[in-house]
Amino acid sequence: MRDYILNVLSQPFCAAGDGVTNDRAAIQAAVDAAHAQGGGTVCLESGRRFLSGGIVLRSGVTLLFGEGAELYQSPDPEDYVKPVGDGYEKYVPVFGQNFDPKIKWSHNWYRNYPFVFAPEGSHDFGIAGRGVIRMMEVTDAERVMKLCPIGFYRCSDFEISDVHITNYHGYAMMPFSSERGLIKNVKIDDWSYGNGDGICLMNCIDIRVTGCEMFTGDDSLYIFSSCADPRKGEWWSSDEPRPSCRIEIDHNDLRSNHCKAFGMILWGLNCDDLEKVEVRDVYVHDNHFETLGNWNYNPYTDKAGFHPVTHVRFENNKIDGIELNFFETRVSDLYGYRCMPVMENGGFEHGRCFWVIKENPEKGSAGVFRGADGERSYGYIDKLDKGDASVYQGIFLRGGTQCLLRCEAKSTGEKTRLFVRPQEGGENISELEFDNTEWEQKLFSFTVPRDGNYHIGLENGRATSGGACIASCSLGIGDGGVDFDSVIFDNGKMLLKLDDQLFRR
Repeated sequence: MRDYILNVLSQPFCAAGDGVTNDRAAIQAAVDAAHAQGGGTVCLESGRRFLSGGIVLRSGVTLLFGEGAELYQSPDPEDYVKPVGDGYEKYVPVFGQNFDPKIKWSHNWYRNYPFVFAPEGSHDFGIAGRGVIRMMEVTDAERVMKLCPIGFYRCSDFEISDVHITNYHGYAMMPFSSERGLIKNVKIDDWSYGNGDGICLMNCIDIRVTGCEMFTGDDSLYIFSSCADPRKGEWWSSDEPRPSCRIEIDHNDLRSNHCKAFGMILWGLNCDDLEKVEVRDVYVHDNHFETLGNWNYNPYTDKAGFHPVTHVRFENNKIDGIELNFFETRVSDLYGYRCMPVMENGGFEHGRCFWVIKENPEKGSAGVFRGADGERSYGYIDKLDKGDASVYQGIFLRGGTQCLLRCEAKSTGEKTRLFVRPQEGGENISELEFDNTEWEQKLFSFTVPRDGNYHIGLENGRATSGGACIASCSLGIGDGGVDFDSVIFDNGKMLLKLDDQLFRR
């Protein structure tokens, strides 16, 4: 019954909408009634101000703001509840900025339940309409209940559109570990008491953010890959790792008073399986960003390395300034800027990390097999009778650079190939065919004609059936005059063996 419409001013809810009376119970009763009917719309009438404690949104329910309707955060800590099953119980939000001085950036909005909150597992819900979510007015930073205006965890199939979030004191929107969502035409401004980030997409899948306008106190919009974050609270956690993938960011106007208008926070290195925290398949286009940058340093781990990021496309954006940390990030197959300059995860130890998997129309026609207990891991293409398939990395190389790809490969008997091709497409600049049916070492040398991003990997070539595999890859990079018979490798760097001495290139 998605056409079920309830006005919170009407019987039996009888909200006042006068900005003075606490309307939390009335609004919550309407949400619960719509949910009990299988879904519906709860309306906040145009031009009215609804004072409220926290609202628990439920599956199937859309909270619809009439033009200029305002949902205003109550300053009274007695007005707050948290969900318990299908019901609620009272809780008192934490006041002030931080909850633990021993944990860096332990902001209280990570512990407090969001102002409008969808419990874990909620689906098919929304917040819409040209209204305002306004957080409490205070003059003392230590007497602020720092709640995220909109937040939820492990939810799906949601839409947040057209609302204006203002006078907020922490992050404006926290859709954590959620999937299949649309955030559209949202306005965020007028932060207070430090921080004031906009939208934090933590460990999210299949999300689009479009048409939003933000002027925030800290980072405006970012993709956050997190694992084992010690700031976890009662309502969320990043202990169960998830990738951040299939995200589209388009037609937004983002400005930040401090830090980045758009970027990525890459804090997943705590995860033992990096494939589970990879950022991949991100399309960023037709935006205006005041600044662009990434957070590569994770304060909550002592593990070193590069967080995997794969297949990110920037297109037709206006960006006023780019921070150096953006270029320090290693991204395989980055469009619009330089890819990473070396091959990563060449042995597929971390699964598909840094590898682009291009399937043909047949599911399972390309991928990665991860061996266990000393068993070989490898990338593969298969079912080539259904079309092209490939496994490759996107790497930036200088023009004139001599390179040597060393790997192990095999096929099912038809001629497949290793290839190098400019990222923008066209003909291969070099290729090496093979049809051996047992694992063999391959040494594939090539020279790139000009500076640019290149795809390097395995594709079907002339094969019209069967498949092929690639393993134990390393890319040596020289600077001219290389005798490839005398090349050995060390951590992805090319070493030349001349007169029994090693010279690092």
